[in-house]
Amino acid sequence: MELKDLFKKEISFFEKDLKTKEEVITFLSNELLKNKFINSKEEFGKAVYRRESEGSTGVGDGIAIPHVLNSTVKESAIAFVKLKNKIDWQSLDDQPIDLVFMIMTNGKDGNEHLSALADLSGYLMKSNVQKTLRNASKIDDVKKALSKNETKEDKKTNNDGGYDLIGITACPTGIAHTYMAAEKLEEYAKSKGLTVKIETQGRRGTENKLTKSDIENAKIIIFGHDKALEGLSRFNGKKVLDTSTKEVIFKGDKLIEKFQLGEGLKTIKAAADTDEGSGELTLKKFLDVKGNLLGGLSRMLPFVVAGGIVLGIGFLIDFAAGNGDAKGLFGVTNPAAGWFSAIGKTAMTMMVPILGAYIAYSIVGSQGLMPGMIAGLLSTNVMKFAYVGKFSDVKEWDGLFTKLLPSNIAGNESGFIGALFGGYIAALLVFGWSKAMRKFPKSLTGVRDIVFIPVISLLSISLVMFAINIPLGYLMSSIQSGIQWLAVNNLLVVVSVLIGFMMCVDMGGPINKIAYAIGNLAVSSELIKDSTLVGYDQQTIVMASAMVAGMVPPIMIAASTIMFPKVWTLKDKDAAKANWLMGACFVSEGAIPFMVKDPKRVAVSAMLGGAIVGLVIGLGKVTLSASHGGIFVFALLSSKVADSSGTLSGLSIGAGIGFTLLGLSIAVVVSALTLSFWRLIDIKRGVLILDSTNGVKESLNNKLNRFKNLLEKNNKYEKKVLDLKNKISNYETYENKLKEKQNIYLEKSEKAKQEKLLKIEKNKELKQQKKEHRRN
Repeated sequence: MELKDLFKKEISFFEKDLKTKEEVITFLSNELLKNKFINSKEEFGKAVYRRESEGSTGVGDGIAIPHVLNSTVKESAIAFVKLKNKIDWQSLDDQPIDLVFMIMTNGKDGNEHLSALADLSGYLMKSNVQKTLRNASKIDDVKKALSKNETKEDKKTNNDGGYDLIGITACPTGIAHTYMAAEKLEEYAKSKGLTVKIETQGRRGTENKLTKSDIENAKIIIFGHDKALEGLSRFNGKKVLDTSTKEVIFKGDKLIEKFQLGEGLKTIKAAADTDEGSGELTLKKFLDVKGNLLGGLSRMLPFVVAGGIVLGIGFLIDFAAGNGDAKGLFGVTNPAAGWFSAIGKTAMTMMVPILGAYIAYSIVGSQGLMPGMIAGLLSTNVMKFAYVGKFSDVKEWDGLFTKLLPSNIAGNESGFIGALFGGYIAALLVFGWSKAMRKFPKSLTGVRDIVFIPVISLLSISLVMFAINIPLGYLMSSIQSGIQWLAVNNLLVVVSVLIGFMMCVDMGGPINKIAYAIGNLAVSSELIKDSTLVGYDQQTIVMASAMVAGMVPPIMIAASTIMFPKVWTLKDKDAAKANWLMGACFVSEGAIPFMVKDPKRVAVSAMLGGAIVGLVIGLGKVTLSASHGGIFVFALLSSKVADSSGTLSGLSIGAGIGFTLLGLSIAVVVSALTLSFWRLIDIKRGVLILDSTNGVKESLNNKLNRFKNLLEKNNKYEKKVLDLKNKISNYETYENKLKEKQNIYLEKSEKAKQEKLLKIEKNKELKQQKKEHRRN
């Protein structure tokens, strides 16, 4: 498949008058759905915005290459838009764009298209191709510009097989920046008379792979990447210039000069390649706390969500079988209920071990999986071997760790906290042992990686967990005692409010995931383990607060577009329609596109709503025994205010649903009003500028035309026509005043920006002067 074959006439557009990035994305989503290239424009739009939130796809030179890899795509293709006027796309070179290439694939229809998609990135770096595309007026012009015979270019190489400059490029998606960076680096090298070979690690695999001879003979080595590189052990002992794809694309010539001057170089030392290509083991990976935490939490969530829902099914079956008063045996009394509950509990039991395993994995790769999981298993004592367990029949194998401890020191489970620390420590141990054994003979490296490092890592992490589980166990016990104390004194509402607030802070970020994970600990009875203690039956108030608060942001957006339609654009109002369903299903991601556009107002308003939900849920002592599902698991809500006996009854379920709907309604109304008034005030001040029409003027004009037609038949509509003309005139006056205020605000903002830049430049000059003074 050639690149040109992915362009289709029905999704190629020329001289389109679109004003913003959002208009382009909405326009293409509608056209792709209409022409049956995608199944859902909402899902497609979400995927586009998700990729844009990771970093701009405006690649410079007036070109944007948004790209989507999603199952909603029916057929791999490239949609093309040549804009009438340039628009802002937050490009890497801060310049507006006029050419948009929307790459879409589902990743399932073979590898040929990956090759073609990757070629596009390289071709678009060529100035002659850009010029041809900007002069194109029909699809045949585009195909001709991107056909192989038009773009073919001889690569300059050395006959002896050596290269002056070599490098590797890679980006997270492996479609655009990987190949653009390679193309630009080749271009920069050739302009300096250098022979060049660039290895690409993209969606179509590793291509143009650098050989041992290439590496040994190279004079300049440059890495341009935004993800971990594979095969770094080839470069052990070599000096390289390590940077991002953006730097390579826009400053490749400066990078070459920088290497030649010996500036900013680093030496690759003891790089260890794993089967997952984790790349070089470096202490820098330990500093990415957010990334490592999300690495563990994101892998943990499928166990939690699926296990929680299946466990909920078990509870529903037992309730339907008349066992709502079974208390400690609720969910396992009926055999069918017990079958589902066993599956759910098994999945949820793996929650903490998986967290520890994948925190370690995100830092040191696959070598960290085993010790990280052992750290998690010892944190939760799932198998009861380490610490005393209630349900072990073979007492000789029960609590083996505690037999080594003095009688006045109790070894304990450290749970979620132990897995967090254990995952990090496991990674550190693997890192340390790998460094210590880096000088093993090559003939023994296989034995080292398969036997020595795993065995020593297992023993060392077990020793560490044996020690730290004592203080961390006491810490976990203190937290459990604190939650129990709050329950006894009817103060669990404080935790409920906090969890509701946290769920709406970053909508899918680390704070949101931590809050959700705490709720899931409650579902699996990890916050208060002893069923005889006060608060055991109330701990899932935390889960109810987490789920219902997560429903607030998308519903808040949808409600705001109806309550105050003037403060939203037409496309915002259209996109928000899906948020009713997404919010009802506890899919918070529906709010993300709106948060990306207006982060401060959306986030603060949502946090207010989340806290309100937490307050009402806490006051109503509403519990939830399932971890996900939105309105579809409302039947598992139960209020301890209505029935404090711990049984599930019609009264407690009804009260639980009632408190939940009350809290959700108040939260949505208050947060939607807060968001709407905030936007309204800032629009009137000129601080907030809508990126496209809100439809008010268009609606008035449509009404005017309709009544004008009626006026020709009946004079009684004359007053209505005059009223509408006055409204349109008043609205135009209002719009003109707004534009004046907006211009004043923009001028002030630009002035403040310039002053800030001048201040930064002055500071740089002062620092440089101080450096020169010290040298002298």
